Amino acid sequence: MDKSKHLGISVLICCYNSAARLPETLRHLATQFVPAKINWEIIIINNASTDDTLTVADSEWQQYDMPNVGFKILNQDRLGKNFAFKTGISHAEYDYILTCDDDNWLFPDYIAKAFALMQADETIGALGGCGVFEPQQPFNNQLNGLSGYFVNGPQTWAESQHWVYGAGSIYKKAVIIDLFNKGWQQITSGRTGTSLICGEDVEICLAIYLSGYKIIANNELQFKHFVPLKRQSLSYINNLSYWLSYSSVLLNSYYVFLNGDKRTIREINDSWLSFAVKTYLKSIILLIFQKIIKRKSITIEQKISLNSMLGTCSSLMKNRKKIAAHHQLVARILTSIGSTVT
Repeated sequence: MDKSKHLGISVLICCYNSAARLPETLRHLATQFVPAKINWEIIIINNASTDDTLTVADSEWQQYDMPNVGFKILNQDRLGKNFAFKTGISHAEYDYILTCDDDNWLFPDYIAKAFALMQADETIGALGGCGVFEPQQPFNNQLNGLSGYFVNGPQTWAESQHWVYGAGSIYKKAVIIDLFNKGWQQITSGRTGTSLICGEDVEICLAIYLSGYKIIANNELQFKHFVPLKRQSLSYINNLSYWLSYSSVLLNSYYVFLNGDKRTIREINDSWLSFAVKTYLKSIILLIFQKIIKRKSITIEQKISLNSMLGTCSSLMKNRKKIAAHHQLVARILTSIGSTVT
């Protein structure tokens, strides 16, 4: 078998109602400076879109006339970004998977640099880039200081926390395929239609890390993260803060192994729930005191923080059994691959 045939990068774009965003994203892919020796392809996964995503994807790419770059359009009718991702990876031709969101504009050297970095170190399981905040104009000035809620900036936490954000990330396909073959299922679903539930990218990285591979980021891999006006609102960020915390709780089935906590998963989750509820209620009391007694307005940051706490409490109350069951699944898989963290 000629392994060189599969040496290259498969770019996955998971789409839900992406017709308005795809043209610019595909234009940036068409202007990539990729040496002829590097094989690459683009795979569009249509995740139950109700707009013209399919038509736009096909017509936009055809205008660039790039016959040496593979281009596929797939359908996944089950809503959830992780289901679209799994469909894409099962049809990917090459060894490295690059996840490009429909609002990611890759710099011209992105694919070439990503390939070189992955080739240089076979112990890298996931490689992250550096997003550049690109808000649609006119920018909503209410969001000054809150751009961190949108994927951007250096990922300084990558090696210590073992994850990178999904936008622009590159994965070693063989590791993920092996996990799937051993029965791995994600507890997170990723964005589902217009829902902001997330965490699927972190979960992929944690599973890869626990399989024995490095998770790193490189600031030379840059892309613009386009943020449309409809997402530039305080209500959007407030809602996002809830779902970020909600989704993070689901990943406790992995954190137990990473932290070396010897308590049972039930004990850990029950203790966390007790602490989270107390913290949430205490925060409400303090904010009431601030508003009524001190007559000070509640700040945007305080509202966002409170909603984040609510997301944690809600997820723990709803998902403790689900997390416990998934924890057992992860433990079985780690045992089967001979991981030492169990």
